[in-house]
Amino acid sequence: MPYDIGKTLKKFRSEAKMSVKQISEILVEHGFKATESTIYSWENNNSQPTPGALLTMCKAYGVSDVLSSFGYDGFAPDEVIEPTESELKIIEKYRFLDSHGKEMVDIVIDKEYDRCQSEEQEFIAIPMEELRNIPLTQRLQIEQYIDDEGVLRVARVPGSKRRKDGGQ
Repeated sequence: MPYDIGKTLKKFRSEAKMSVKQISEILVEHGFKATESTIYSWENNNSQPTPGALLTMCKAYGVSDVLSSFGYDGFAPDEVIEPTESELKIIEKYRFLDSHGKEMVDIVIDKEYDRCQSEEQEFIAIPMEELRNIPLTQRLQIEQYIDDEGVLRVARVPGSKRRKDGGQ
């Protein structure tokens, strides 16, 4: 169940050791009309900030997972899963697939779910120049992904060892 937004905002502001005046100044710098009395109004649940103001405050307070910080866990109050927008788009695409396409997606989801449940992968950063020196057949044993900061990361497939010379 969602948290009390006002109390949660006040808690985060206190934990960040920021005054109402400081957060008001930050919001004004970002183009929001937010006097000290406006902040107090939000913290006392007399009104609510705009989504942009809320995100700006969360960033200033160091809150990285906004949804769960305000009590969202992906479930509606009746414990029904509430899909995200991207999940809804995937469901919409899935519904347009023929039976073969749906079967293929189901196989991939089942295999990936099982892999994630059974394996713990160790992620390490490998510089691109070092990655280029690894033979293609061995590179195929490496999973690549781009992290939230846009940095290419790789995960060694379990059982593979990294040699000091950059090979496997």
